[in-house]
Amino acid sequence: MQSSQVNWSKQVSSVLARYPQWQHIVIEASNKPLFDVNYCPETIEIFDQVGLLAGRVFSSISYECTRNSLDKSEFIAWLFDGELGVFYVGSQVVINRLKLLAEIGGGAHHE
Repeated sequence: MQSSQVNWSKQVSSVLARYPQWQHIVIEASNKPLFDVNYCPETIEIFDQVGLLAGRVFSSISYECTRNSLDKSEFIAWLFDGELGVFYVGSQVVINRLKLLAEIGGGAHHE
């Protein structure tokens, strides 16, 4: 995969410009292959611009952070064993390294 920065929508570009650390992570992930179809992560964590939203370890220990219901996530990032697997802004999928979802979604790895 190659960087999709030139194809980012104005909304995605604007959000990532506000969070350069996440922009760097997204660019790095866009150059990585899909996760293997048999890959089973030990840790899954979900982040937004504020920080950790929720996570799960070894399919048994779940955790989540309390947020004000008025706080809106500008983006959602799913990390699998510390690697970005899915990143979206609103309904725009920017990174999708999950093979099954890529196949269901028409084969697109990222936008």
